[in-house]
Amino acid sequence: MTLSAQSLGKRYGADPGYDAVRDANLDVGRGEFISIVGRSGSGKSTLMAMLGALTPPTEGRVLFGGADIWTLSEGELARFRSRHVGFVFQFPSLLANLTAVDNVALPALIARTMPAEQAYAHAYDLLARVGLADRADAYPGSMSGGEQRRVAIARALINSPALLLADEPTSDLDEDTETDIIDLLADLQRKQAFGFVLVTHNLQLAKRAQRTYEMRQGALAATDLPQAVVEAERPRRFGPSTIDPAPARPAPTRGPIRLGGNLWRGAQALLATAAVIFAGILLADFSVEKYQAMRVRERIARIAALRHLALNSLQGDIQSVTDLGDGRFELKTYLQNVGDGGPIYVMAPDMRAYVQVKTAWRELPMKPVDDSASGVAKIEGKQTYRYLFDAQVREFAQLLPNYMHIRFSGTMLVSPSSKPKGDVFERKENYYVYLKPPGLADEAVARGMRFSGKPPVWIPMPPH
Repeated sequence: MTLSAQSLGKRYGADPGYDAVRDANLDVGRGEFISIVGRSGSGKSTLMAMLGALTPPTEGRVLFGGADIWTLSEGELARFRSRHVGFVFQFPSLLANLTAVDNVALPALIARTMPAEQAYAHAYDLLARVGLADRADAYPGSMSGGEQRRVAIARALINSPALLLADEPTSDLDEDTETDIIDLLADLQRKQAFGFVLVTHNLQLAKRAQRTYEMRQGALAATDLPQAVVEAERPRRFGPSTIDPAPARPAPTRGPIRLGGNLWRGAQALLATAAVIFAGILLADFSVEKYQAMRVRERIARIAALRHLALNSLQGDIQSVTDLGDGRFELKTYLQNVGDGGPIYVMAPDMRAYVQVKTAWRELPMKPVDDSASGVAKIEGKQTYRYLFDAQVREFAQLLPNYMHIRFSGTMLVSPSSKPKGDVFERKENYYVYLKPPGLADEAVARGMRFSGKPPVWIPMPPH
């Protein structure tokens, strides 16, 4: 048995609170392929986070090799994650300043599971297995979405984990690339015999697993998904396929004219007039519906254009984190206009800093250095922002030995206009870094991790 979840539950908030996962039981054996489907918000990602030692359960146990992983210390949990579990998330989250082979080798170097030479040899071999032997020295920015996802898969397998967790790993890819990635994962799983748990909305992909489960309102239950897919794809027919002809009526015989004999003809004329009026009403209603649909399409197109401007034409990241001494640090971020549609206006960017203490995030004191983070900035090239923050914290979580886990959360309003009138998009982003605690000697850091030189003040971390 690779992993066993027993009566697993996760509750948020005070009593009665909200149960994200309720009494979940799941066994994943070596070489097994299991899929989990369910609506958004049903608890799939929360369950995966508990299985992968990222989020502690409120109740229940997660056994690996007979031992409950949630009885381990922070350092032991970090070693468990790096050595026994591989993660493939919804986005590839590659480090942009490292080549593909560097990204793949990095978990082995951090976890010290093998010498550097062996780590790089293994990384080159994995890239060859995922079809990227000739792209090992390429940077993520020059790779397609499918290529980046293949690098992320190779990175997840660098430490030969017994368990691979894939949470919606293909949701942002086109159908052909999505199928290629799942084919690749399934082939690697068969050859290397690791336990594989796939969370997906795609029923066609889910039914390829040996066992399939469904999450509903936090409850996990086995489901016969292949039959469900067949039923969903079966064409439906409404009403009879043919219409029986009406029986023939005998020819009317002419009789004497009676009072009201022309009533039917008058009624026919009235019905014809009413039909014309009704048709006019339907035509008007149809025209109004078409106009409203056109306005809805225009609004959707405007929102899509704003979203593309804010998220694609405007790129941002951390430029540097500097230790100023006495627990004070300077954060420098940047925003860069990489589009070709003219200037982008950014209004009132707001940046906050948080440190992870146990399983919670604690906000750190932070303020902008100058007026660059206030008002409206017209960005045509690159714009930098500087902030000061205080990181005097004890008992911080150590996802990386001796380093603090820091999150910088930014919120800004983006518009193509200097005086927007409704054409505004709110952009939210998170940057994650490992930060060397103030006052900690380099020698103490080196005892927990091996660096080729002086331990860095900060290490960028992929979004998660």
